[in-house]
Amino acid sequence: MFKEDCGKRELNIINKSLIAILFTTTLIIYMFASFGVADGGRVTARDVLKHNKDADIIEYDGKVFSNVTNLDWFKNDRENISFSKDNYVGKIQNQTTSSLLFNDLSATKLPKGTKIYSIEEDNGLLLVEFQGKELYYMELLEG
Repeated sequence: MFKEDCGKRELNIINKSLIAILFTTTLIIYMFASFGVADGGRVTARDVLKHNKDADIIEYDGKVFSNVTNLDWFKNDRENISFSKDNYVGKIQNQTTSSLLFNDLSATKLPKGTKIYSIEEDNGLLLVEFQGKELYYMELLEG
């Protein structure tokens, strides 16, 4: 009878361990599967850096903005854009290429302390003055 009880206890411990392992594995798989969905469908720094580790991006107000200053289509439209330094939104707080460390007011290329302005006419565009040049960053949209 004692041997029978020990066998049942060992089987019970093994079953509990198996359940714990399966639960943990399922939880980990769920977390990785939903990692890109937790952002509400927005483009994330992780998305951008996964496809282009050299991307010039800024995160502001939970949105990712990419440098469009030198793109031909933007150069042609740039004369029509006006901005005011009254629309100061903040300074770069962190320069990193790690998607794990990327958060609000982080940038991949701009150094810490760089001032950021929003463009009044279009909330999807930021202006940065860096080394005497105006740089324009446009919000990246999913799609």
